Amino acid sequence: MTRSNSAPPKPNRGGRSRGRWLAGVALVAAFVAGGVTLPLVAASAQDAAMHHMMGGHGGTHAMAMAHVTKMLDQVGASPDQKSRIEAILHAGFAPMADLHRGMAQTHASLHTILSAPTIDRAALEQLRAAEIARIDEASRTLTKAVADAAEVLTPEQRAKLATLMSEHRPPS
Repeated sequence: MTRSNSAPPKPNRGGRSRGRWLAGVALVAAFVAGGVTLPLVAASAQDAAMHHMMGGHGGTHAMAMAHVTKMLDQVGASPDQKSRIEAILHAGFAPMADLHRGMAQTHASLHTILSAPTIDRAALEQLRAAEIARIDEASRTLTKAVADAAEVLTPEQRAKLATLMSEHRPPS
């Protein structure tokens, strides 16, 4: 068989170019999807781990109250004192639970601001200031509750409690 003098056929590059283009698009899509979802998955996993370790907010509250009850037993608090202190501290912990419940919305707002094409620094500052205000208010409420609870105890009971607390404090 003899070859004609015509030019050899051009290779079909359209198929390979289209394939490379689709592969590139798929790679970019995977990268973008991964870049968007990976931080969410990581944050979700971290939140789930902390929630599990701490037993959820209710578990943390229960653990704290069990410790308070133990300490009140050791200082000789009466059943009335224990009941009053537990009610005061329960109300004092409520704003902390509200902070915990609001974390998902805070994280969502932060993600929205930071994943925008342009970072809105004013919105970021506004979110920061609002969160600090919420934390400050919860801290004030808890501090007041601790002071109110301490006043339920006698001076002698508070002195004994201070001694017990210093024994549990790690060395400095």
